[in-house]
Amino acid sequence: MRRLRFSSSLLLFAGAAASSAGVAASCSATGTPGPFNVGGGGNAGAGAGGENEAGGPGGLPNPDGGQEPADDVTVNPCGSGCGREELCTAAHLGLDDDCDGEIDEECPCVPGQAHSCFRGDPSFRDSEGCFPGTQLCDETGTWGPCLGGVHADETCYVNSSVACHPIQALPFASVDLKAGTGIFSADAVAGSERWTVACPDGVDPCPAVSGSNPADDFRPLQSGEYIVTYTKRVAGGETQSCKYPLFVGAGGLRVELEWEHDFGRVDLDLHLHKPNNTQPWSMTGSAVDCGWNNCTIAQFAIPSERQVRWFSDSGEPPDPVNWFLDPVDSNNTCFFAPRGVGDAWRANRMGCHNPRLDLDNRSCDAEVTDPEREDFCAPENINIDFPPKRQWMRVGVHYYGHGGVLPDDVHPRVKIYCNSALGADLGPTGFYSPERPVAFAPGDAGDRFWLVADVLFPEPDECGQATCIVQPIYDNPDTKTPLLTTRDHVETDFGPAYPPLP
Repeated sequence: MRRLRFSSSLLLFAGAAASSAGVAASCSATGTPGPFNVGGGGNAGAGAGGENEAGGPGGLPNPDGGQEPADDVTVNPCGSGCGREELCTAAHLGLDDDCDGEIDEECPCVPGQAHSCFRGDPSFRDSEGCFPGTQLCDETGTWGPCLGGVHADETCYVNSSVACHPIQALPFASVDLKAGTGIFSADAVAGSERWTVACPDGVDPCPAVSGSNPADDFRPLQSGEYIVTYTKRVAGGETQSCKYPLFVGAGGLRVELEWEHDFGRVDLDLHLHKPNNTQPWSMTGSAVDCGWNNCTIAQFAIPSERQVRWFSDSGEPPDPVNWFLDPVDSNNTCFFAPRGVGDAWRANRMGCHNPRLDLDNRSCDAEVTDPEREDFCAPENINIDFPPKRQWMRVGVHYYGHGGVLPDDVHPRVKIYCNSALGADLGPTGFYSPERPVAFAPGDAGDRFWLVADVLFPEPDECGQATCIVQPIYDNPDTKTPLLTTRDHVETDFGPAYPPLP
């Protein structure tokens, strides 16, 4: 096989709304304190006024909601509370504007798109202890239920970090799960503590908990919300337990590719095309196509004409840069990539590259649950930590080969995260009417190429929040069929034109 391999073993609030051009604008509003909250603090993000707004004196949010402010009261348009109706404007998507427990129930969307969601009084979405969940747009163009998260209608704003409570982590970073137990674990009998972790949908295999004294280390390789169950035994023999979420995400653009690994050597390759460029793709690497042969640390260490240099060598984030070494070591997520790849990024001493393919997953063993092992089935993921504004970027997937095995259909799944919020979940959802998953047939190996979606980061909105737009690419927009083409075709033709800029 042709690949160079290493032998060593923010949550933001993103929404989507359909425009007349069929593009869904994903509006972000901060939903989580801490390292993922890169869009601004305070009560920023609820959006601009309108008849929906209600507040207390001086524009402070009113937790009781539903009452009109006095005529002489200035309401903070970026910190509104409960109102009279659900709003579908970009700044209000993902918010329970009327505090009825349903979110965006009358707002249109594009199948397969996702956005963060927050139930209850929107003015609490920045409160410590509050975290947004996720909504997925179904095949009928309707926002589904808000799943996961910790919300105002659950009084998240009075949740204490003393007991079991939510924790956060970056992808690839090892997490001390005991940090989420607070004082609940203080009376545990020595040697009795146990942790189990349920991974988000599509994360398979789920990494095992590891470590010793106690075994409370966990290394998530993919973004999303994980559910941790902690069990202890107390004096007298009683067993007690609690559950708490682990939110995993990173800033910028992160695209993750998953597929079934039951077949062992099936090889799918993730590609990201240069922003606002329509030159053809290349399965073996070109300066406009970030993929396995030119976008890993193995290639960046050896300059060539295929190497990607899309941005500035001398700029400073948040503007796009080719390389950035964050002074906070843990923020350099590429340093912690599994299979020894992170060690190679660190040894290069230039930080993380934008864009980059952290991991090329050529073959693996689906029974392995230790993410440190060379044969663990890690997802492929491409990242741009500081994505450009107002420039479309295109995602593609190539069915490289089946490694001599003739499997059944293979079902690729692409999750697109914008500043740690899920912007689209495509493959199992988002295509066909009625909906059924995207599939690569056994005879497609080596040839099939899926043009997945276009992604754009507009300028921040009026409340200073980061935004994201994800537009699935269709072969037939009416029936929502995916655009499955061939390697020969995309190596001579970029594909459909990018959508117009919003």
